[in-house]
Amino acid sequence: MAFALLLVAGGLRAQNFTAREVTLPIVKDGGRYTMVLAGTLTMPAGVEGNVPAVILITGSGAQNRDEELMGHKPFKVIAEYLSARGYAVLRCDDRGVGGSTGDIVHATAHDFASDVEHQVVYLQSQASGLGIDPNRIFLFGHSEGATVAAMVAARMRQTSHPVAGVAMLGGAGVDGRKTLLQQNGVIFALRGVADSLVARRLACMSDLFAVSDTIKLAAGDDTVKTLNLAFRPLFKKHSAGLTKEQKRVVGLTNTECYGWALSMATPWMQTFLRLDPAEYIAKMGCPLLAIGGEKDCQVLPGVNLPAIAQVCKENGVPCQTMLMKGLNHLGQQCETGAVDEYSGPAQAPDDRVLDALAQWLGTIVGK
Repeated sequence: MAFALLLVAGGLRAQNFTAREVTLPIVKDGGRYTMVLAGTLTMPAGVEGNVPAVILITGSGAQNRDEELMGHKPFKVIAEYLSARGYAVLRCDDRGVGGSTGDIVHATAHDFASDVEHQVVYLQSQASGLGIDPNRIFLFGHSEGATVAAMVAARMRQTSHPVAGVAMLGGAGVDGRKTLLQQNGVIFALRGVADSLVARRLACMSDLFAVSDTIKLAAGDDTVKTLNLAFRPLFKKHSAGLTKEQKRVVGLTNTECYGWALSMATPWMQTFLRLDPAEYIAKMGCPLLAIGGEKDCQVLPGVNLPAIAQVCKENGVPCQTMLMKGLNHLGQQCETGAVDEYSGPAQAPDDRVLDALAQWLGTIVGK
């Protein structure tokens, strides 16, 4: 693993922290593959000595460095909050997004983990010049980023500079199949869809996953066509007797069938369905903070927080789990937790999340 450093000068002072643009040109395999990660590094102002650092890891989908969503910039909020309290914070655009280059279309969680590992190595190698303590670098992951954080921590445990700790917001403790089934059950219930119809959707999804296991998958149009043909009888079976409107409401239409084929032909989905976060959490060896919003409809806290706590207990991983009332998947105050509430005016994430993160970090670094 090798990379060069380009630093855009001129950090802008904002309150009691500074911000500067950074780019990390990454070279792999003897120079055969090159990409650039672009991001923002915020630093506490007027602090002497080397400070601890936090790397922020985005959730699924193409995300910019602020994890910008529905008018909110959660990672900008987190970065500036922590840097104002003495932490360096690095947040980067996903590969292929914003100022970062690289292929996001064919990327999987393993690729994102590699990108984050490069960010850790960058901070460690440039620590003295940046004023960062290379032995106190933490990872904060949101949603799928929580799994990526666990993957990186597990992989770097055997290096000379393992990460100092991992914090998660809305992170999973069960595999992708269970996450999607549970997520769909809650989301459709929140939409007011009848239990009997939701049950049909979940049964259809389970059959989709089972059938996809029997098909040799490779990204491309042929795989999409193959999956669509294999899925059509399942949609017909589970929508039998339903009206056109009922099929539409619960997503058991031919259009949705093709959508599932498109999605499941991608390397990302193929990896996500089989990825078990517990496998990596068990191998981290560093302290873990897992925060779940009580009304999270995407990663159910009642399932995932106990699963995370259990795997930590079984493998001697220091762990603290926190269930926060009234918060959704963004750690945002909400009414029901439904996805359409993300655009509401409440700050994402809530001050309770920020305070809990700062307090947990403080217990480790001695602040």
